[in-house]
Amino acid sequence: MSFWHIDDVIGNSAVIEQAESQAWSYADLSRSSSDLKRQLSFQIKSLGFVFCRNTFGALVGYLAGLQSGHTITLLDASMHDRLREQLIKEYRPEWLWLPKDSSLPAHYRIQGDAFGYMLMLRNESSRPEAPEIHPDLALLLSTSGTTGSPKMVRLSYHNLQANTESIATYLEIASSERPITTLPMQYSYGLSVINSHLLHHATLLMTEANLVSKSFWDFFREHGATSLAGVPYVYQMLHRLNFERMCKSLPTLRTMTQAGGRLDEKLQHYFADIAYANQLRFFTMYGQTEATARISYVPYDKIKEGIGSIGIPIPGGTLEIDKESGELVYSGPNVMMGYASNRADLAKEDELKGRLLTGDIARKGENGFYYIVGRKKRFIKVLGLRINLDEVERLAEQTNGEACYCMGDDTNLVIVIRNETSRQKIKTMLTEVYHLHPSVFRIAVLEDIPRLTTGKVDYHALYERVRE
Repeated sequence: MSFWHIDDVIGNSAVIEQAESQAWSYADLSRSSSDLKRQLSFQIKSLGFVFCRNTFGALVGYLAGLQSGHTITLLDASMHDRLREQLIKEYRPEWLWLPKDSSLPAHYRIQGDAFGYMLMLRNESSRPEAPEIHPDLALLLSTSGTTGSPKMVRLSYHNLQANTESIATYLEIASSERPITTLPMQYSYGLSVINSHLLHHATLLMTEANLVSKSFWDFFREHGATSLAGVPYVYQMLHRLNFERMCKSLPTLRTMTQAGGRLDEKLQHYFADIAYANQLRFFTMYGQTEATARISYVPYDKIKEGIGSIGIPIPGGTLEIDKESGELVYSGPNVMMGYASNRADLAKEDELKGRLLTGDIARKGENGFYYIVGRKKRFIKVLGLRINLDEVERLAEQTNGEACYCMGDDTNLVIVIRNETSRQKIKTMLTEVYHLHPSVFRIAVLEDIPRLTTGKVDYHALYERVRE
């Protein structure tokens, strides 16, 4: 049974939402999504934009879209109007599921409202001719957490279900679970938390409170959250909050998962030690939106053995390393159909056939775990020397004791640090390890690192800030 066809489950709440201080049963969720589904009665397969918040209303729109057989796009509800209009122009959606406090887009009329959202249908007079949508296409997600780019990942119903089942299997998700939302719903990692727990009729604790706020932890404790999911930034925040002390007051916490980028090894050790001391399960994971969400994981009982690695393939998937390029290649039923940049692309067939070139350079360890050593596109050539920016970040991090961020082009390497006292250490490392002359690199100090809504570092914005 697909996770989006909601059963009337007796016992568990489906959602407890902090903003509304309200719990909804699986019967409520089933009835609400069915009511909205009936309003999406287009004669042909349509496209809808669902503007997401971590709320019951957004979840209803997502599930109704899947149940109706239409294609949906999940987008950030806080997206700037100009970016929203750009995407509407490129993709020409027939309907929108939009928070009621949003500005109204042109050419759409309000059809109905519920749970803080409004359904808007495109006016017949302004509905342009649009190519047919591929029958297997279920969902469009932005690539790498971007918000305004028209480039989307095309995911099928089979992609969604396969990855959901795989994640639920290796995490051993049961109906007793109560995950709390720490990531945006429109982000593939955040969405995978929702999907995998709906599959087993667990209870979603939905909040938009900031992780460092008292209200987040009050909600966590009041409703007995059992798991936390986070990108590296989330775990950096937990470390600053002295999580080793905090977790003593979180008796219901059982599982922590981390993905969305490499967590520095110092923090991997820190949280692995906490997990062992408190009988928690800590999973580090690797994935891409292009693989629906997840590609590999380190089993929690081997977390210390797997520090620095991306672990083993998820159930149903395989990994191999291309002998010529060293690129990591993933194969599995969760590999996307391909990319889209406009409405016409939604008619395309499955272009990848279950095989994804990840863009990551990797090696396989003697323990059977895979290790990422760099990105194909994260290389620059300075004075004829080919430099792996990810490798520099890791070495700088080991030297500095905290995260550093590397960017640049073939004329200049830029390293951003957060503390002036680290400058000389990094400079010495670059000259001794890479034999770089100070004229071809620059070390910038910036305390406030710009981030995307997913919590990942916004390298483009960061480079603009420190560019001379």
